[in-house]
Amino acid sequence: MDTVAQEQPEIEYIVADGGDDEGWEVEYEPEPEHEIVYHQPAEVQEALKHNWDDFRRAMLTKEFDEDALLDDVEKSYSTSQAAKFFGRSNQWLYWGLREEIFTYKDGTPILPERAGKNGRRRFTLPLIREIALSCYRRGQLQEEELHEVMAKILLAEFGEKAFSDTR
Repeated sequence: MDTVAQEQPEIEYIVADGGDDEGWEVEYEPEPEHEIVYHQPAEVQEALKHNWDDFRRAMLTKEFDEDALLDDVEKSYSTSQAAKFFGRSNQWLYWGLREEIFTYKDGTPILPERAGKNGRRRFTLPLIREIALSCYRRGQLQEEELHEVMAKILLAEFGEKAFSDTR
């Protein structure tokens, strides 16, 4: 078996100034000659194309209305953003989740989705609504306060344009 000796490229060194009249050598790495391209499986590419085509068709029929751009995208909120719906601190929301104060009608604790490697809580509008109803059932919110929270949820879902005067 013949082995072909590959010629090793000559290593270039750059002397970097480290301050205080010190320097060190750093190996120079040239830029790659070509861009690395990652390929997705064919079924993923087909699903993306299908979803994109549906999105384009919907946008064309709605004439690129800004609100239409986020159709079918479920809005989610951080803990501090969700707490603002209630006029409370994010610590209040953490407390209610930790102590399982917020429950569905059947007594099951309300738990937000977790996202990212740190497991940050993400609240959707239906989940925020359920927390409001839970607080109302427990007597933590008065009826007027429940109305205020529900109004904020509706504004977040549909925007101010949905409730403007259309005379």
